[in-house]
Amino acid sequence: MAGIKYTIIWLFGLLSTCNLLFAQKPEPPTIRSVSVDPETGFTTITWEPSPTPLFVDYYLVEQLDILGTARAISPPINPAQNSYIITSDEPLHSSVTYVVVAVNDLGAGDEHRSSWPPRHNTIYLEAVFDSCLSSISLNWNNYENWMGSIEEYRLYRWLDNDVYDLLATLDQGINSFELSNLQANQTYELFIEAFHTDGVRSSKSNKTILTTAMSQVPAFINADYATINYDRGIDLSFTVDATSGLSYYKLLRSNSFEGPYTAIDSFTTTGTQITYTDDTQFTSAVYFYKLQVINNCGIGATQSNSANNIILNGSLSDLNAMLEWNEYRDWEGDVDQYRVIRTIGRLDPVTDTLGGTGTTFFNDDINDLVNYLNPEEGFVCYSVVATENPNRYGVLGLSQSNRICFSITPGIRIPNAFIPNDGEPENRVFEPVFSFLPEHYEMTIYNRLGSKIWEGSGAWDGRVNGSHVPEGVYVYFIRVFNYSAEISEFNGKVTVIYR
Repeated sequence: MAGIKYTIIWLFGLLSTCNLLFAQKPEPPTIRSVSVDPETGFTTITWEPSPTPLFVDYYLVEQLDILGTARAISPPINPAQNSYIITSDEPLHSSVTYVVVAVNDLGAGDEHRSSWPPRHNTIYLEAVFDSCLSSISLNWNNYENWMGSIEEYRLYRWLDNDVYDLLATLDQGINSFELSNLQANQTYELFIEAFHTDGVRSSKSNKTILTTAMSQVPAFINADYATINYDRGIDLSFTVDATSGLSYYKLLRSNSFEGPYTAIDSFTTTGTQITYTDDTQFTSAVYFYKLQVINNCGIGATQSNSANNIILNGSLSDLNAMLEWNEYRDWEGDVDQYRVIRTIGRLDPVTDTLGGTGTTFFNDDINDLVNYLNPEEGFVCYSVVATENPNRYGVLGLSQSNRICFSITPGIRIPNAFIPNDGEPENRVFEPVFSFLPEHYEMTIYNRLGSKIWEGSGAWDGRVNGSHVPEGVYVYFIRVFNYSAEISEFNGKVTVIYR
């Protein structure tokens, strides 16, 4: 009987051990990643096997709702399998959270489940197209389980089967991006991929699809030139990208290259070459202009580079014309050179170019231009023309300054005293001294009472009726005839002195 008793006790212990073995709760698997396939829209969840594989009969993929309640979305999965494809389209509309549990099936509906491993969620990418700003605003949620372990996000545009265009690389912690400079009426299929710091794992978001239904914004607006016309207004020209679908523009102006720029006019045109005349009288002001296209929402979009007029200033000293002007600031091809244009004469002016320079100043010695036989034609004018180097739009800008003129008056000097009894012959007479040979001149002398005492067409020797006049101050009036209709008149005082 004792033997039977010990046998029963041994069997009972063996059964207890077996029941303990079958009742073992498995450890959960470790989820590696949850990722949406941009091609199919399906979601793949992968995991590392449970560290207690002897107690795993199958795995279950479960989905958690917003309250944290789980429901199985997979059939029992073979323990040798470490991934599962979810064909539900829910990850295409929101972020979805999943867990994978290990199950020890004891039979008869009795099972032991592992505890939940850390939750993993899909990345949901949301996109909003703004046709007014010609941009797409992108926002996405974090991959919560990888927080602190994300190396970077990459934004892709899906182009074709397995062909993706990388648009941007973004740091961890960034969950939004503005995609601008869009092409009109194009389809944008976009998705985000998060990369783990281990350099192996990644998780893709859903693919969002948008069509940019809008008018094409011009790729460029080139300011060709700002040039001063003969009516003292400023002529402007702009070249616009021919593919533009917009036609409403604003012309902006500023007194400074840096701005601010203020709209001075608006207009509608479908042309690719836009010209405009600002009738403002330039006087001495330098103006800067930009042309801005307005999109269909009334918002300024592309604007041109700046165009500015050139103001020429100068002075004449000892028949040396000293010229200076402001630079042309913002051509796409930069300034090639400044050419100084000179015009001589009034009735039949002669125009020539004095050559190019890269500076904004120029000196011109015009002593040789004095017309002593016809001083009326002693008239010289200048302007400056800036030219642009070839630019990528095939436009060669040319900007002309205002025009400044100088009269080249031959010199006439009139002494203020003379000595009729001086030993030097040149000091004994009073006459104008010319730097040219006039046709002739006429001179009249008056005393202090205003009475005419002498007149003639040559020098006065200080005599009246053969006798020297008393010392004192006398008044003269001189008329110079210069082989033309112009007559120069001079009057003043001369002092008679004796030794």
